Amino acid sequence: MNDHTEADSALDRLVARLDGVGEEQVRHGGRLHAFEHGLLGVRTHVAQLHSEVTEVRQEVSGLGDAVSDTRRVLDAFLEQYGRDRQVDRAQAQLARLTSVFQADFAQRKQTRALARGLVHTLTVQAVNRKMVNTITVRSCVEERMLLEPSYWLAPAIMAVAAKYRAEEQQGVRAQAHACTLDAAKANLFFALTSSRLGNEAEAAAWMDTYLQSLDPQELGQDFCVVLDAVAGNELGERALNYTRQAMTGWHQSIQRMSGDHPWHGRLGDLRRQLPESDYAALREMCVEQWDGLRHGWELSTTPTKTLTYLRRMFPDGPDGVDRSIGDGRHVETALERLINQLEPDEAHLHEEMQRLERIIEYDGDLEAAARATESRLRPEGEPEPLIALLEKAVFEPGAAQLTTPARRMALRAIWPSLVGAADEIVTESRRHLPHQVTLRIAGYAWNLPTDPHSVVDSAPMVEDLAARLGRRTEARSDAVVRRWPRVCGGLLFGTVTGALIIPFVDGWSRMLFSLLILGAVVWVLWEICGVSLRKKHVREQGDQLRSEAVSTLAKALQQRQEFFEEWHENIQNMEALARWGGRPEHH
Repeated sequence: MNDHTEADSALDRLVARLDGVGEEQVRHGGRLHAFEHGLLGVRTHVAQLHSEVTEVRQEVSGLGDAVSDTRRVLDAFLEQYGRDRQVDRAQAQLARLTSVFQADFAQRKQTRALARGLVHTLTVQAVNRKMVNTITVRSCVEERMLLEPSYWLAPAIMAVAAKYRAEEQQGVRAQAHACTLDAAKANLFFALTSSRLGNEAEAAAWMDTYLQSLDPQELGQDFCVVLDAVAGNELGERALNYTRQAMTGWHQSIQRMSGDHPWHGRLGDLRRQLPESDYAALREMCVEQWDGLRHGWELSTTPTKTLTYLRRMFPDGPDGVDRSIGDGRHVETALERLINQLEPDEAHLHEEMQRLERIIEYDGDLEAAARATESRLRPEGEPEPLIALLEKAVFEPGAAQLTTPARRMALRAIWPSLVGAADEIVTESRRHLPHQVTLRIAGYAWNLPTDPHSVVDSAPMVEDLAARLGRRTEARSDAVVRRWPRVCGGLLFGTVTGALIIPFVDGWSRMLFSLLILGAVVWVLWEICGVSLRKKHVREQGDQLRSEAVSTLAKALQQRQEFFEEWHENIQNMEALARWGGRPEHH
């Protein structure tokens, strides 16, 4: 009874708890519903926030683009502002320098114009016909002298004007004053004007003085232009001879100072390089001597290749075929160039003005203006030594920019040294030419003369080599016999293995030893029955070696004849090279 009561009580408590749990679930469900409702609101707020953040990002991106555009505009503005400032500065400085140039050097332009007029042929004719009053000429040049007392051209044109008035003393004083201011330019000016006025003797004298005033280590473009005029015989035969003597003397003096011929490198570049495919058989049989033979043979080609090159560059010979007096255009060019040449102080200011003009032209772009200025301010090269000028004239005609007569003068100036250098190279080639050459092949050697006039009968040598190799092949074939120790060793190995090892092993070991026994049997059979095959193989190898050796020897003998004949012919061409230039033959 008590147990039943306790069960009912426990059941009631359980029901009560279940009711409590149900109520808690109801309350929890309400809370959960409220939480879900709140979470839905949060989601709505998050979606709104995401939309707002996206809008902010777009606004920030737009702001960044606006800032970038503003920066680009600002950078462009600053760059343009900087360029405008450079242009303004350049314009202001150019205006100032233009004023300075006009104030300091404007008179030189008129002096140059007067100099062109005085040396013109029409002016000479007008004076001779008394169309121009010599008093007017004198007043003009004296005015130039008063306005430009330190400019060499002013007294120079006064000396020219003095000739028109036959005032010799005044002309001499004016010439001396001009030479004091700038000796090289004044001497050249008087040489050119004398030639222009038809006085070749005086032109030659002034040309001689001009040449003596030059430094052969620093010859400018003026000399190249004058060289064209002299080579064209436009200043007369005496001026041509003086220039030739001066160039030859300069070259000899430089050569004495250096103590060596300066043309070995150029002549070495002209020599023929022997290809690897030429004289292959001779190369194979003269391995030990070949490097020296090849070098000496290549050196011997120097006269031949040099003569071929000179004939191509100077098809009319070293003296040419036309020695008539030129039309005077080179004298006119040289004279115009000399008159227009700016003085150092004037040239510096002119270059600065050109730089400023380029800055204005390129809207303040300093880099572009500097490149343009550099290209325009260097129309001609720097002064160069005589050796470089002569080298270009003879070996690099495109770089020298000289006429053919001027290049012939350069060739004449270096000709003794050129022939001497070629002769030294030929002498070096002779030192590499042995009296005998040794041919080696298949263990045999022959010493043969290198003189192409020495007759060498190749047939007995080839037959002797073939006979020797034949006998050696027969000896090797006879040496092929049955090698009985190997036969006995193979039989012993097979017998011992079959009797003492095979009966006591099985599986893979028995198969392995069986294969070894089979190999020993095959080896024994080959040693007994393969003698004839081995003899045949030895004879075939010997016949092939004999055929190759005989063929190589025959080719080498023929190539030896051709090789040394060509070597001697190239050396003898040294005489033809010397004769081509009109000099005594070298031996």
